[in-house]
Amino acid sequence: MINRILALCDEEKTYLYHLAEYLERKETLSFTVHVFTDYGQLGRFLENNEIEVLLIAERVFREELLLLPVRQILILNESGITAGSGIQNISKYQSRENIFRALMNHYMGGTEEVPRRVAREGRMKLIGCYTPIGRCLQTTFALSMGQLLAGKSRVLYLNLEGCSGMNYLLPKECSSDITDVLYFFGCEREKLAFRMAGIVQALNGMDYIPPARFWKDLQSISGEQWIQLFREIEEITDYEYLILDLSDQVNGLLEILKECFRIFTITRQEEHAEAKLKQYESVVQSMNCEEIAFRTSRQNLPMFQKVPSDPTQLIRGEIAAYVRKVIEEEIYGYSKG
Repeated sequence: MINRILALCDEEKTYLYHLAEYLERKETLSFTVHVFTDYGQLGRFLENNEIEVLLIAERVFREELLLLPVRQILILNESGITAGSGIQNISKYQSRENIFRALMNHYMGGTEEVPRRVAREGRMKLIGCYTPIGRCLQTTFALSMGQLLAGKSRVLYLNLEGCSGMNYLLPKECSSDITDVLYFFGCEREKLAFRMAGIVQALNGMDYIPPARFWKDLQSISGEQWIQLFREIEEITDYEYLILDLSDQVNGLLEILKECFRIFTITRQEEHAEAKLKQYESVVQSMNCEEIAFRTSRQNLPMFQKVPSDPTQLIRGEIAAYVRKVIEEEIYGYSKG
């Protein structure tokens, strides 16, 4: 595997080390991070090494870097006045997450070869959450499960509902979503790992890709295409679990469920709900999808006194206690059995 070096150079040491620590935790970032606290250190390193990307503070930057073995340069601007001739500047004083995204977008514009990454032991496990019943806390259940699993494992959550409402519930608004991932998967597959790194968000340690804003954007995606995307994610990342929050509007729903290691179907003790479940199970049987029935765990959720509306709070309280037990019995226990 090619050893790509990401160099950070800034005389403001506290800022520099905090940024380096943050970037090193980004496991989708396939670089070795090097830190330099002054231009002299950087210059000596470049005498015998090549840098793939250099993120350098405005006050430290020098034009002579353009003649040295540095493939790409990104300036952390401090003055508000663009520095460097034709070199992209980004604000130094913004969130580390925004700096990371700018770094990924900048890098993608100037590279053709992107290494594939396979770092996990064993296969990525798909966990499907699907029920034909509406308003039954499926997304709440899935989000709680994903965040709790993320305490021990690398987890990615995908919501494929037509109108999930998550863009209004999640901590911040995002400019990119799953439709962008699908676009890059179709057009720039070799760069998907880095493109995803600039799109993926985090929630209590769980990664997620923001859901589509308009359900029609997903209508043309077949079940086979979804499965190909999931397999590509497995190849280029080190996620151990991929949680799929599914709905009837997903094309190839049964195909996707057949790929799942475990399926959680929320039920309700109500006549209409039971009728819907019977119809769904009848369809599964008629389509000769016995593996779906075998891997499905029905979850008749109790009446919780309080269900947090804030997704960040789903790792504590009644629902977290319930989901934690499900994880132990139905995921960890199922893995061992």
